[in-house]
Amino acid sequence: MTPSIAQRIGEYIAAESFSRLPPEVIHKSKLCIMDSIGCLFGARNLPVSRMMDSFFTGNHATGPGVRLLDPGMAAFRKASLINALDFDDIYEKGHPGATVIAAALSMAAHRECSGADLLEAVVVGYEVSCRVGISLHQTPRKTIHGHGTWQVFGATAAAAKLMRLEARQAAQAIAIAAVNAPVASVMKTVYGKTPSMAKNNFGAAAQTGVNAARLAVAGFEGPLDVFEGPTGFWRMAGADECDFGKLTSGFGSTYEISKVGFKPFSCCRLIQSSVQACRHVFTMAGIDAAAGERIKLGVTAPPIVCEPPFSTVRPKDMWAAQFSAPHAIAMAVLGVEPGPDWFADDWLRHDIAGSLQDIIEFMPRSARDLSREPHAASACLQLQDGRVLEKHVPFAEGEAANPMQEAALETKFRRLTSSAVGEWASLEMLDNLQNLKSATSVQPLVRCVSGAV
Repeated sequence: MTPSIAQRIGEYIAAESFSRLPPEVIHKSKLCIMDSIGCLFGARNLPVSRMMDSFFTGNHATGPGVRLLDPGMAAFRKASLINALDFDDIYEKGHPGATVIAAALSMAAHRECSGADLLEAVVVGYEVSCRVGISLHQTPRKTIHGHGTWQVFGATAAAAKLMRLEARQAAQAIAIAAVNAPVASVMKTVYGKTPSMAKNNFGAAAQTGVNAARLAVAGFEGPLDVFEGPTGFWRMAGADECDFGKLTSGFGSTYEISKVGFKPFSCCRLIQSSVQACRHVFTMAGIDAAAGERIKLGVTAPPIVCEPPFSTVRPKDMWAAQFSAPHAIAMAVLGVEPGPDWFADDWLRHDIAGSLQDIIEFMPRSARDLSREPHAASACLQLQDGRVLEKHVPFAEGEAANPMQEAALETKFRRLTSSAVGEWASLEMLDNLQNLKSATSVQPLVRCVSGAV
């Protein structure tokens, strides 16, 4: 009897081994962990983090400043904070690290595992999550939309690997996760009238994934044919069709994690190229964006960026600001450090930043151009002295096609973590990450993360 897709995924989860992972895949998984932890610490002092502190009050402490939450609840917290700044990693679809890394770190806190075990689980999580994501096809893309709906499988796979589930149990975990996945809600949480802190529901996805693996161990079962047929998961997720070949194609031989990118700016992936193009023309001009010189700034971008919420000027809160191209452009050309500072009340209400946003004119790129460079953008800056400066960005820095330099990624990590725990603790974590492959235990790293967030 031909195994179902869930069973084939379960077989991959159980069979994948650190010993056979290519060195570049191991290295990339370490960078993914680094970036997600940095984003996690960057969100530590946000109001949403304090809300979670209040929500989790009453959970017992295991030592000074360290709370060992139930792994599902811990995954909820970590995934929500990793994605809070919209600074976390990117793929062809979604932000796989928020759910995979949150689940892996949360489960690792409850198990003795080596650095190799953690890296192995992260790779498995990315591979399962990404393949499900790219198998789902929608036309038009924004009818029903939500990454958390399918990123649940990355959390499930990472947790299942760290728990050493056999293939049969891992398949059941995948089936359980499918029927408990959060709904595709982004059309309300992001593209509705007001973007909200619910955003991608990654917290629910990570928690559901961890709990699915634990339920499978306890003997709970789901429908193993959950992906197949006209009533399969693709229908539940709101897709028009499913490329079933992509669900299992290349397991153990090609690695989707290699296509993951990292953001230099704390805003939606769709506007990164617009931000970079605008920053470049201001640098070329050699003018102070805060000086109030009369200028005109035109941005040619994907059509979606030219419409609300992406075209919204003077956003009222950080959730709207993450999706506001005018706000992100203003922050970048004014030289504000990406991360929490972009969403500080002072900058959200800053007169100069608001005035800069008011002068930006957005123009949609043609459909023909989009087919070649789907996220590309151009900026045209016209100065009072008659100069016209232009810049086209086909692939934003940080995309897999234009990767961020590792030194820049480390700088991002140190800046985000040191603001929360200090320079010494930041360097200690970075050292732990750099030596993760040979670490006999990940508990020093996990304790540092759990103690601070």
